[in-house]
Amino acid sequence: MRYLKTLLFVLFSVGLASAQYHLNFKVNGLQPGDDLILAYYYADQNRIVDTAKVDGGGIAEFKGDENLLNGVYIVVLPKKTYIEFIVPNDDQEFTIEFDTSLSPAKKSVEGSLDNQLFFDFEKFAVGPGKEKREKIKEFRECETEDCKNKIRSQIKVLDDQVDNRRREIIENHPTTFTSKLFKAVLDIEIPEELKTDTTGLRYEYFRDHYWDNFDLTDDGMLRTPVFKSKLEYYFDKVILQVPDTIIPAIDKLTSHIENGGAKELYHYVVWWCTNHHEESKVMCMDKVLHHMAKNYYCAGKCWWADSSLVAKMCEHTEKIGKSLCGLVAPNMTLVDTTFIRNYELHKLNSPVTVVVFWDHQCGHCKKEIPKLKEMYDTMHDKGVEVYAIYTQADWEGWKKYIRKNGLTWLNVMDAYNKATYRKDYNIISTPQLYLLDHDKKIMYKNPPAENVGQIVKIMLEQYEKQKNP
Repeated sequence: MRYLKTLLFVLFSVGLASAQYHLNFKVNGLQPGDDLILAYYYADQNRIVDTAKVDGGGIAEFKGDENLLNGVYIVVLPKKTYIEFIVPNDDQEFTIEFDTSLSPAKKSVEGSLDNQLFFDFEKFAVGPGKEKREKIKEFRECETEDCKNKIRSQIKVLDDQVDNRRREIIENHPTTFTSKLFKAVLDIEIPEELKTDTTGLRYEYFRDHYWDNFDLTDDGMLRTPVFKSKLEYYFDKVILQVPDTIIPAIDKLTSHIENGGAKELYHYVVWWCTNHHEESKVMCMDKVLHHMAKNYYCAGKCWWADSSLVAKMCEHTEKIGKSLCGLVAPNMTLVDTTFIRNYELHKLNSPVTVVVFWDHQCGHCKKEIPKLKEMYDTMHDKGVEVYAIYTQADWEGWKKYIRKNGLTWLNVMDAYNKATYRKDYNIISTPQLYLLDHDKKIMYKNPPAENVGQIVKIMLEQYEKQKNP
């Protein structure tokens, strides 16, 4: 029993000892009393952890009773210059020495393999980096394509030198965080047989293997300057900007992260994908927002979101759920300016129908309606119809505006206040514009009015191809 108690005490003590950090920074060139700031990367931001003063021996000491989160950290000097270094999970007691010039040649470390590897790589990369900058200057002065190609080849050799040094570190020290970081910045190796492919297989391989070099099971990768830009490039440049392509890509990525147990990465990716696509200027991206709200927030998979936020997102999901791109537009039957004839949206036999909700007193509508009229006047004879819903109650003013501006399309309104279009289409402002195909499926939503003509032209071409394959 005495042996067991002793063993348990030792294990407990080791646990306490490991749950702390002790980082010393000897900065040559600073004065006693100067302040240093310890922070880490969080996506594209920095989060401050601690502050310390330089003592009489020129050392700033950072200590804490709990382990730091792993990742890439910075120490900020009084003049806002800084150096980067690594904090791994299992090695948080070391000393780094450097001077205010921040020269890699002046950096050294005691007690940290990760930072030894990190600083050694920095020292190596100085030479190729300097040569590359010189080659870029030469490239800008090239007057022939041969000159440019020659320098491109020389720059590639320099880049390969740096990447090969990264690969050496990854191969020789695969369990270090530094290796994870270096691997994450390496390009995906495209198989030789696909390098000259023109059928799309090269792109598909790159897309499907985009995350192969990135450890999506380690939350520490969020605390690097690499992750945010890689995530943004993936969804803005690699994945086609179509909701039905973006949504499966999000689900695949979040599932991978969730299964790997990286809760912080999962949290960030879900949050970022929701906000990024909500703010997107690309048409129909509200379909992505609807998916994120319904399948993540409203499904109870976002533990960080409070109940009021979840309630708002679920309410918004309900509001936009009937008018998403890809769905058949909600039907409506409205009366025209005679207050006698009714027109049902779904009974319009046209290859393309433009549905616009507008108000003749709305300033933005006054700018957009003439552009829409220009499209209609040139394309109505090709089968394009405009179903224009007036959303207010100034009927005489509405009819006067129609006559004055020669709006000869289908002008309709809810004369008896019985229509449900405000709820079905979530009409909270005007103008709102929907482009429907022959089957009244919503294909585009709120494109700029000046682009409607070009979009309608494409839709008509697609309709003809379907009709005459």
